[in-house]
Amino acid sequence: MFGLFKSDKYSFMLLAGLFLIVIQTLFDGWGFLFPMVLFGAMVYYGRKKRALGKGKVLFWIGVVGLAFTIFNLMAFKLVILGLFILLVIEFIRTRRHPRRLAPDFGDQSVDEDSIVSLPILLKNKWFGNQETPDQDYEWQDINIQTGAGDTLIDLSHTILPKKESVILIRHLAGRVRILVPYGVEASLRFSVVFGQAEFFEHKETRLINTSVAFRTDGYEAAEQKVNIVVSAVTGNLEVRRV
Repeated sequence: MFGLFKSDKYSFMLLAGLFLIVIQTLFDGWGFLFPMVLFGAMVYYGRKKRALGKGKVLFWIGVVGLAFTIFNLMAFKLVILGLFILLVIEFIRTRRHPRRLAPDFGDQSVDEDSIVSLPILLKNKWFGNQETPDQDYEWQDINIQTGAGDTLIDLSHTILPKKESVILIRHLAGRVRILVPYGVEASLRFSVVFGQAEFFEHKETRLINTSVAFRTDGYEAAEQKVNIVVSAVTGNLEVRRV
């Protein structure tokens, strides 16, 4: 079971499956569960015994049965319809207003109280991937919420201030990658329901409803350092040197 979480695609599959179960029970109760368990068991047993003719037959019967069962679920039809509507809306919006992740430093408004509008490196997103600019950019602390998708933060294209910089991310599913230059110390707090974490040379491959915390040896005394706080339902976190 734990091996499944080594790939991001299984995180998305798990989240989608849990969502389908909740929606389906609201419409038709638990009647769908028995055929899904039955066909799932046939797939599992057939896959283990696929070297035998009987195993192959059971495997394909289970696959076909699962497919028909899922396609007939009301929740599945609603999810497909909802995803189609979201894709259409997102397509229309991006055609009219293309998303630009590079910060805009022009026309910063200042009112009578000297309040300055600061550039935003990354934005909140429901779906899709995003990353910091691949050219030099001015650093601003990051505080974002994301739905499903991957996030890449590359600190090698910016100059961190001589103080503690902050990266705060809350997301549902996907992979978060943070690239930290040599000479910059780092601290990490990661809370996740299902996932794994990699903090430089240290790896945690079996994280289930838990929180972990790490930091480099010279963090307290360092001038340039980054404090990373990530909360996730399911997904992987990587903090690496670059």
